[in-house]
Amino acid sequence: AACVPRPRLRFMATAELGKYPSLGWLFSAPGAFPLTRGSADREALVGCTPVLQHGEPLVLFPEGERKDGPLVQPLFDGAAFVAARAGVPIIPVGIGGSARVMPRGAKMIRPRKVHVVIGQPIVAEVGASGRASRRAVSAATEQLSAELQRLYDLAQARVG
Repeated sequence: AACVPRPRLRFMATAELGKYPSLGWLFSAPGAFPLTRGSADREALVGCTPVLQHGEPLVLFPEGERKDGPLVQPLFDGAAFVAARAGVPIIPVGIGGSARVMPRGAKMIRPRKVHVVIGQPIVAEVGASGRASRRAVSAATEQLSAELQRLYDLAQARVG
């Protein structure tokens, strides 16, 4: 959020954060809304459309959760589905060094260098009906996955 010159970013975050009052408040105060992890939470995905149509930026995590390692894990189609439904592009972002800031199991954030690389917009093709086919959503997800890997590698190389 610190890299984007917008007053507010909306986040889709796991509903599990509600179990932790301080984290739940931290995410809900700026307008985050919950997503039930491990399921196709269509209600949450459909709820993204008005946010985007009102011009608000929305942050999604297409891998579904924080992952470790040098490879971008398989993505869910949710980001491409939401972007196609709302008629907005996906802006891919690669973040390098975040695993050192808060490794798995850590209770506190550690001051470490992080690099963020913002990519070019990706557009999910929409047919004449105004809807994106499953094939178009899958193609946009594949393109997003490749671009996220490229951006992550670039960001990671800058961290050193």
